[in-house]
Amino acid sequence: MPLTCMVYETTADLASAAAELIAAGINSSIEETGGCLVAVAGGSTPAPIYRELSRADIDWSTVVFVQTDERVATQATDRCAGAIETALGLTDPGRRACWYPIRVHGDAQRTAAAYDEQLARLRAEGVPDIAVLGLGTDGHTASIFDPTLGEGPDQRVVATTYRGEPRVSLGLNYLRAVPTRILLATGAGKSAALAQILTPAPDVALTSAALVVGEDGYVLADTATYPGRARA
Repeated sequence: MPLTCMVYETTADLASAAAELIAAGINSSIEETGGCLVAVAGGSTPAPIYRELSRADIDWSTVVFVQTDERVATQATDRCAGAIETALGLTDPGRRACWYPIRVHGDAQRTAAAYDEQLARLRAEGVPDIAVLGLGTDGHTASIFDPTLGEGPDQRVVATTYRGEPRVSLGLNYLRAVPTRILLATGAGKSAALAQILTPAPDVALTSAALVVGEDGYVLADTATYPGRARA
């Protein structure tokens, strides 16, 4: 399947379409294997999508959520996990989906090692079924700021830094191996990064987002990010 790019007039339209796409992927995985492992990104862009998704008709008892990346911050309020929990309704009474956030264990290296062990317990072989990813203005996704980060075959989780802030992230090749990869892009500030994914310049190195999405992922954007595209 070739790279699929869908562009929407409003972020509300994008949120609805993305939630529908993710829900369809989850239900398909449940039908095929009895469950679904979903890696989710933090940030402001996916929050309305997660709220829409939380209302979908899904057997949540068979779904497991993990994080794509996290800030290694002392205060929980400075991390992404809480916002994800709230948007997906993971702490609501009756919500039965399993949720394994990245928990900080000292420094980034120890945090990455602990989360690697957690992922191995959830799925010793293989990768998540679905990854929901964001796009940075510089073309990064998850917390892969260096496109070579996590190229090793066994690097499920890696330690990194961004502007002096320690972070952990699922590795590049680990994310590239996820069967359904959905990249979300909103706002004019990400237009150049999106263009490098959809029409990469031959003399410019591919960004981590371009490498992860590859030739068969999904890109969902709004018209602020991709103004020249016909409405989906």
